[in-house]
Amino acid sequence: MLNLRTIRKYIKPAAFIIALTATLLNATVTVTATRSFSSATYLPGQTIDVTLEIGISGTPMPTGIIINETIPENCQFISSNLPLNKFTPPSTYTWLEFSATGVPSSIVINYTLQVPNDASGTLNFAGEVLYLDEGEMQTVAIGGDAGISMPDASFGLIPDSLHFGTNENSATVTLQNLGGTSFVWTSSVETDNNISGWIMVNPNNGSLDAGQSTQVQVLINRSLLGTGSHTGTVYFTAYTTPQIVASVRVSVIVGSVSPVTDFTASSLMGFPGDGRILLNWTNPSNFTGTIIFRKTGDFDWDDIPSNGTSYAIGGRLPGGAECIFKDTEDRLTSFIDSGLDLSTVYNYRIFSFDPGGNPSYIPLYSSRYSDASCMPAMVGDTWPHSGDELFNQWQYFAGTELLMQQFAALFTSDDEFENAEVNVGYINQQYIPPRLTNVIGFKNTYLLSSNFTLSQDDTVEIKIPVHINDLSSTRPEDFFKLCVYHWPGADNSWEDVTGQITERNLENAYIIVRMNGNQLKGNDYFSIGTPQPAGGGSTGGCFIATAAFGTPFAKEVEVLRKFRDTRLVKTRFGRAFVRFYYRHSPAIADFIRNKPKTKAFVRLMLKPVVYFAGKLVA
Repeated sequence: MLNLRTIRKYIKPAAFIIALTATLLNATVTVTATRSFSSATYLPGQTIDVTLEIGISGTPMPTGIIINETIPENCQFISSNLPLNKFTPPSTYTWLEFSATGVPSSIVINYTLQVPNDASGTLNFAGEVLYLDEGEMQTVAIGGDAGISMPDASFGLIPDSLHFGTNENSATVTLQNLGGTSFVWTSSVETDNNISGWIMVNPNNGSLDAGQSTQVQVLINRSLLGTGSHTGTVYFTAYTTPQIVASVRVSVIVGSVSPVTDFTASSLMGFPGDGRILLNWTNPSNFTGTIIFRKTGDFDWDDIPSNGTSYAIGGRLPGGAECIFKDTEDRLTSFIDSGLDLSTVYNYRIFSFDPGGNPSYIPLYSSRYSDASCMPAMVGDTWPHSGDELFNQWQYFAGTELLMQQFAALFTSDDEFENAEVNVGYINQQYIPPRLTNVIGFKNTYLLSSNFTLSQDDTVEIKIPVHINDLSSTRPEDFFKLCVYHWPGADNSWEDVTGQITERNLENAYIIVRMNGNQLKGNDYFSIGTPQPAGGGSTGGCFIATAAFGTPFAKEVEVLRKFRDTRLVKTRFGRAFVRFYYRHSPAIADFIRNKPKTKAFVRLMLKPVVYFAGKLVA
């Protein structure tokens, strides 16, 4: 290859052009030229790689071609894959390709430049390619990318969460300026328990130049905290335009992780091999994580997770319980366990846990846990039946369950739903959502599971059969005291929808209630019962005994109720005891209701009480 210095030495510029002209007198040449950058943006002080791609075609090919590239004046040219032939101040660089047989059809020039530390705005580039075509000098501008700018303001931090466990008290957070301009930053702290001062940041403010990073310390003062989980957030604000806020979640455990509460298991309907159970719970306010294990037999002493051990879905505890649910981010409060056997009782155990992470990488589990047990239910019927429409006509139960023979529903909607269907079935009272403690009833519960969502303008009328065990007594007037309850209402509890009853039919023993479409959530339980007045008196329920014996009509419950009405309420001490009992017994009754072994123990303990009460009221 002949460089420009050699040409100048042996051939005058005019003679060089004449020679090229003679060579290419009747040529027709096409030249394309593009520029591209190794990055879409730049940061001050970094290097940028630039690629020039020259494409040449024609017959004959030109024997010489000149490429001029002008870079930003404040950038420093570092290197090139092809040797430079000329530099023209202030910032133009020239490459020459020459060959007596014709230049290559493709020329690629890769060069690197250094961006100065004080660079700002857009760095602009310009270039041209010179060649001879039909005896005349032609010029083609280099196209493609013509400039490169600094990125928009960007703020990064590592990590985005800190788990201090039970022992760690400090951790490091790295702040990064990922943009092209300097900025000032500050920090602030927000705690979920509203206790101030237990999370500190040092330093709590500073500045970062483009591409710079710095480290800050997050410090914990455990002396301000009580036992349990504590969470908060550290916010870092970069004063860019616009401002950028990044955050780090913080968790600290004092003693043990705060436990989950209100854990329940309720039967959903399924088909053979695909039974389903609905689990519900309440997370602690300082949520760090929830994990659930399942077992078909009784839990053993070693069905407890070990601190320091992480359990994945499908993993097992030493006692054999299998992990079926794990959540550290979404704060879920319900889960449907599916693929179950319809004839098996499943036991569940739930824990709160902290998954661990910088600086304490040890998973921690709550020392307190909750258990629940349940059995899936069989789908009793599916609506619509073959050849029927689901909406705007009554759907009648056609299954084999005798207690549902009058059950029916009318779905009214002007919307169109593709493949809409509803599974309906009867749910054993032992496996329904926790019953209201001030209501006698919930003996017969019906479930509707739908695969569509209704709007507020839609309606569903539910025809609920009334059976003798739904009544608090056999008096006809008690039929008109019955209330209808729907689950889930607010806060995953039973809601009283008696005010939405449209018909009570004593002769045919049914009640119809009209629900707004948006009241139905997809898995909807309906039951009936008779509310009991608060406090003592002859109409109140014996909650613990009713829960233990399974019915308010048990003879043991009748004896205790009679003892209350004829003996206890006659004395000052007895009335005080009745008030105390009605204040505290509903919670106890609710606790033992779905625990067969506990109920059996309570019945055993109540036997001597029932015996002596019976003697006194005989």
